[in-house]
Amino acid sequence: MSDYWKGKTGAAGNLRLLTREGKWLAWEDQESDPSDPSSKRIPGAKSRVNEMLTQAVHATNVLTLLGSGASFSAKNAGPTEAPGMGDLWHAAREKVCENELIDHSNFDNVVLDAVGSLPPEENGKQRAGDIENLLSLCKMKLELMEVRAKDKEKSDPDGPIRKLKTFIEQAEGAILAKVDFVDQATDLPAHRGLIQKFAKRAVDKPRVKVFTTNYDLCVEEAASRLGVVLIDGFSHSAEQRFNRDYFQHDLVRRQTSGTKADYIDGVFHLYKLHGSIDWRRRSDGVVIRSRAGDPALKPVLIYPRSTKYQEAFEIPYLDMFAAFQAALREPDTALLIAGFGFADDHISAPIWSALESNLSLRLILVDPSFIPPVKLDAYPAPDHLLDVGLPIKKYQNRMARLVAEGDPRVTLLNGRFEDLVDAIPAITGESDRQRLQMRLDQIRDVTE
Repeated sequence: MSDYWKGKTGAAGNLRLLTREGKWLAWEDQESDPSDPSSKRIPGAKSRVNEMLTQAVHATNVLTLLGSGASFSAKNAGPTEAPGMGDLWHAAREKVCENELIDHSNFDNVVLDAVGSLPPEENGKQRAGDIENLLSLCKMKLELMEVRAKDKEKSDPDGPIRKLKTFIEQAEGAILAKVDFVDQATDLPAHRGLIQKFAKRAVDKPRVKVFTTNYDLCVEEAASRLGVVLIDGFSHSAEQRFNRDYFQHDLVRRQTSGTKADYIDGVFHLYKLHGSIDWRRRSDGVVIRSRAGDPALKPVLIYPRSTKYQEAFEIPYLDMFAAFQAALREPDTALLIAGFGFADDHISAPIWSALESNLSLRLILVDPSFIPPVKLDAYPAPDHLLDVGLPIKKYQNRMARLVAEGDPRVTLLNGRFEDLVDAIPAITGESDRQRLQMRLDQIRDVTE
């Protein structure tokens, strides 16, 4: 994340809207210059974005897609924070070499063998490489070695196959530990704000579906603090087991007298597309919720590597992706995307396909990298309309070109997840129970 955004509180005013002319419009209006009679007041993006977001929150079906960038809004008092891809590289390097006293040769030698070169050094420290590329190449090499190897070579504890397997296991273990940064003290203003605003939707509408590629527990922790129920495909038994049928369940409140039942408000569906740090697979293939250190329980994660697409066809990921694709094709659907860089084709392609076929799909995408930070940090002030060109990534560029062609379904915003959450309008007409929950939340905030 750029220094421009560092320490900047989430606010709708940080957002800029991509116009049909290909320029990025500031949030507030630009007033006319009193000293220049020819100057005119230029409207900002505020009213237009408010209208789009209002339509989105009142859509029949509301979806959100959160990528790794959304977790950067989570803050801890200590040094632990949401990791970027560079952090995962360094964490893997330290884990593999934790018993080395002099250098990082155990890790670097594997990098040289798989990639062909080491990342350059900067200020005496190795820069981060591409952890996804490294693990992809290691996996491919391991598969080739196992195809050609004899049984004795596969079982040799000091052989190259066992060593490469150990390297991959250690690197993946380091990634698992690094993404486990959320606890009861973590500040989650953006996740909490998102849940609070959508929890007030009318209960007669389909539940809001939250899709995320993140392994962390930001959404779960924020929901727990707010007393919100997440339907995530796991049973409510002592040992929570995954079964896609649980997504068809809902919660109702039944009176002690009478037969009438009312839907409980503030219920969300949570789909973790790449797995979660608290999912484990038993030896019989059943996926349970557990954080036990039992080696017989294998973490259920799609680690960063190029085989994500193939792994997405395994259970439980297949059920998550099937739900995502089906949701994108529902009529009157709004999709809000934050923190997702469209680097995963197995997620990006279905979104684009839905834009091509679903005329009632509205997409709102926010990303802080559309505008170079130096342009936003200009002195004395950046231009009201910034001309920095369109995004260059394939799918983002396509969406920007739809905006240029006048497609009203697509909205591109430069900003962060927390800025988007602040801009989402509050839904009015809360129930008595929702108003009580808001009062209790305010009391807790004062006493904490």
